[in-house]
Amino acid sequence: MKQCVESVLCQTYSNFEYIIVDNGCTDGSSELLAAYAEQDPRICLIRYAINWSGNSQKELQDHATGSLLARLDSDDWWEPDYLERLITFIEKNNLDLAMTGTINYLEEACCHRILRQLNKPVCLTQSQFAQQYSLYWVFPSTVWGSIMRLDLYLQTDFSVVGYYPYGSDTMMMIEYIKQCSRIGIDNSALYHYRIHPKSVSYQYTPRRFDANIAYYEQIKGFLELHHTFDHPKQEWLKRVHLASMLATLQLLSNAKVPGDEKVAECARIAAHPLTVTALTNNCDERKQWYALMRGIVFYELSANTLSDAESLRTVLKTLSPHCYGAVQPENLGLFAREPSLRDALQKDDQSQLAEFIMNLIAEKRYIKQHDLGKMLCGLIPSGSPLSGISDARFFREYAQACMLMLQGNYSAALDQMTGVLFEKKKLYGGEQLLNLYLSLAALENHAPAFLFGKLRLAQLYLRQNRLKECRTAIDELAEMGLDNSELADLRQQLEGAQ
Repeated sequence: MKQCVESVLCQTYSNFEYIIVDNGCTDGSSELLAAYAEQDPRICLIRYAINWSGNSQKELQDHATGSLLARLDSDDWWEPDYLERLITFIEKNNLDLAMTGTINYLEEACCHRILRQLNKPVCLTQSQFAQQYSLYWVFPSTVWGSIMRLDLYLQTDFSVVGYYPYGSDTMMMIEYIKQCSRIGIDNSALYHYRIHPKSVSYQYTPRRFDANIAYYEQIKGFLELHHTFDHPKQEWLKRVHLASMLATLQLLSNAKVPGDEKVAECARIAAHPLTVTALTNNCDERKQWYALMRGIVFYELSANTLSDAESLRTVLKTLSPHCYGAVQPENLGLFAREPSLRDALQKDDQSQLAEFIMNLIAEKRYIKQHDLGKMLCGLIPSGSPLSGISDARFFREYAQACMLMLQGNYSAALDQMTGVLFEKKKLYGGEQLLNLYLSLAALENHAPAFLFGKLRLAQLYLRQNRLKECRTAIDELAEMGLDNSELADLRQQLEGAQ
């Protein structure tokens, strides 16, 4: 804070008043500020006994006597000519807002990096600024790093912005810009921004994603106000939103919160309509978003910290749309224990995941602890002939044919099942198997196989004394042109049974 205050007091432009707000400091800062105020009459020190959000407009209304306003965070500092250069820039170009570039100071690494700086100054009307917003958007992303006209600032309605832990500065600046006739960006970098991990901006909060959404909507609204939210800017803003979400996800990843809480927040983010829209932009930020989201979700899944299967399924619907159906509340622990299952889920490899589950069923592993049939059923697409089948033993008895169907090789599956039916041994789940066989024959448009399967089904109905269904099946076979000794024998057996 000492560096911050002295960077103001040592400005080459000296005709200013310095309003400092002591917002309930308890670490000795109050005494330091009081000493500065005693030494320099330009300082107007306001102290609150407790930390509260305050109202900067009211404080300025009550105490400020100047015509321009510059704001400075207590851990940042200015170059010595900050005020002189920007005030000259304002006066020379009749500006309502003047902005400068920023130099980031990474406290942990003790290094400086220019974040934003132009090659040459620009001066624009509000309409021109909106038209070119995607070129200059990084400059009005904060209320600091600029000088504003106090009267315009005081008449701006910032209540429409609301409070968010991140992004509020940008939303406030957009509201202020709506009051401006002329806006300028100098080709300097005069503001030093200190970055340290304990800063509020770098701490996770559940409101962070809400801020991402509000940030997007605020920019969109400003561009729409000037009828400049065209397709290029829509795609640009999608990338900006993806980058905002990346920052949120990184904080969430590092946050010390329970796994279920992390995954629930990932689910909320993934399911939001704005996320769905942003993910249609096939950019690098999109790839990074998927990678970071997977990193959070699958780390928690492998650590076996999850019990909220519904949230997990919601986020997996975006990350692994072909495989998420295999995840059920009762099998979360199985995915934690079996890396092969988890890896296939992460890759969204439906065939590989099905094969691994089929292997577990064939080896009779976990069959007492988990309903592997239901798990496999959740993986099967709705249009598959296997859709709706959840009997683990059925999958085990006809593993080869089921695997071929899961791979989409219906012709080979039909051949394999034909061989099983020709064996004429007692079949497990005979009716289900025969109906599955008929579905395959119909899909492959294989008339002989369909007639063969229908005949076997009619014979099964007779053995089960389901005479009405047997009669219907025989009549259908006759209508399809089947006329052989097997059908004649079956008809005769049916007459005898009746």
